[in-house]
Formats: sequence, structure tokens, C-alpha cells
Amino acid sequence: MSTKAIICGKLIDGTGSPSKTGMTILIEGNKIKQVGKKQDIAIPDQTKIIDASDKVVVPGLIDSHVHFLATGYRLGHYQLSHKESIEDIVTGLGEYIQTNNVLSGSWVQGRGWDDQNLRERRYPNRYDLDATSPNNPVALTRVCGHMIILNSKALEECNISKDTPNPHGGVIDKDDQGEPTGVLRDARGILRPHIPPPSYDELRQGLRDATELAHSLGVTTIHDASRPDETLPHLSTKPYRDAHDEGDLNIRCHIMTGYPHSMSGDEFLSFGTLKIGIDGSMGAQTALLFDPYDNDPETTGVYVGNV
Repeated sequence: MSTKAIICGKLIDGTGSPSKTGMTILIEGNKIKQVGKKQDIAIPDQTKIIDASDKVVVPGLIDSHVHFLATGYRLGHYQLSHKESIEDIVTGLGEYIQTNNVLSGSWVQGRGWDDQNLRERRYPNRYDLDATSPNNPVALTRVCGHMIILNSKALEECNISKDTPNPHGGVIDKDDQGEPTGVLRDARGILRPHIPPPSYDELRQGLRDATELAHSLGVTTIHDASRPDETLPHLSTKPYRDAHDEGDLNIRCHIMTGYPHSMSGDEFLSFGTLKIGIDGSMGAQTALLFDPYDNDPETTGVYVGNV
């Protein structure tokens, strides 16, 4: 059985005790066999030594709520988390289309904008996006995942007009003339028939990319809250299962589902947590409240579930 020894600069063991120096972790197979002072540990011959003597070593982190597959395949989308103004978003959108040679008529997706971080302190709208994307349908998702901004081309593609009613559990924002502004709140279902879903190969690569990103942040276990059985019904959990069976799953994954499911799996891939959604998010103003929102006294949120 292979052994590894991590020579730690500082070790934070997760027990709440102060960090320790001069410690070594001996790993046998995939189990920690011993933790202690280097001089107190008998390191077998042929042990792989990992020198972290100038680093802080901590236990692997667990992300208890992440949309892991989605994170992976969206890494190639237009990234908006660091945008500081609507002008930045619009300019960057045009640059993204040009740099990536996006064909006219092809969808452009992005994620991560936050109106609280934008200089204008408002939501972008269809007219903002139209300035640099007149020939491509665009869907830019807010950081919370519960709000999407569409440009005029995307509204046209999705057949959303002033006559389109709100879908169950969602809201289509409209201006004083009744025209859609491009803001959709918890109404992603309208888009699904129109945006090409990721392929199996894209999701498999996305799983690898998300794993690499997680490892770079010290995350070794994730709980995928995407409910892939519902959000990716054409593939369900196949990318996870195949990666696991082929030895290509290098992070511990627990998958939430949208239906009652007995716990099953092993330490690297398991299923069983039931996730039920009943409302939206504070950022999209679709989270259910007892009292109306301060800046919109006509709403107390949106009930999106069936429970």
C-alpha cells in the first residue's frame, strides 16, 4: 500500500485548538494513519514526501451547497462576478462575442453580476445589452441564480412579449407600457426549450474543470444542490456515475435529488438528500417575506414550489 507524508509548516486540525508547528501527517492508502511530530513518526521507505513546510495545512473543506456540474460547464461562459458597472457588463459582452468568434444567432450566456456591486445600483435591462449584442440572443444570470437578464433578441427567440403571462412560480418584469424589460425572476423554465443544453461530453469536462477549481480552493467534498435529475433530465446523474465508475471522479460528491431517494453510494459518490424549493432569493426579490419589500411594496416574494 502506498504511503505519503505531508511535512507541515503549520497545521490546523479542525479541533479548535491553536495551530501546531513541526507536524507531519502520515497517509496510508487513502486513510490518515498518524499525525504528530516528525521525530515521533516512523516514515516507511518509499514514502512520497510532500513538503509543505512553508505552508499552512488544513483539513479538506466541504462545500455544503454548490451547483457543481453547472459551475464546471459554465466556466467558459461570460464571467460577470467582477463587473462594477452596467457599462462594464455591456462592453465586456461585446468583447466576449468578438474574442470567442460567437456566430451570429448563437446564444451567449453569462453569470455572476450583482446589482449591489454595480455603480448604477440597478438591474441591467434588454436595452443595455442590445447595444453590443444585436445579433445574438443573450442570457445573463444574476449571482444568486434566480434572476436572468435577456436582450431583445433573446426575448424574441423565447417568444416573450407584452402578452406573455407570468409562468408558475416566476415573474416577467414589464415597464409602464407593458413591454418586457428583459428581467426574468425565477422564470428560467421559459428559456429551457430555446437554449441548447450542454452535451454529455461538455458536462464530463465541466466536472473535471470544476474539480480542478475546487481543489485549488482546498475543497475536497461537495454537495451538489442542482438536483440534476430535474435540471438536466436528459442526462440525470450519468456524468457523475460514469466518472466514478471509470476512476475519473477525484472529489467526494453527494448529490441532492428532487424526489425521495434512499441513501446510496460510497465515500466518493452518494445520493439521498431531498431538496425542495418553495421560494426564490433576496437578491431577485422572490424570497417569501411576511411583509412587503421596502423598495417594492407590491410584493412579498414568489411562491415557486408545489408543496
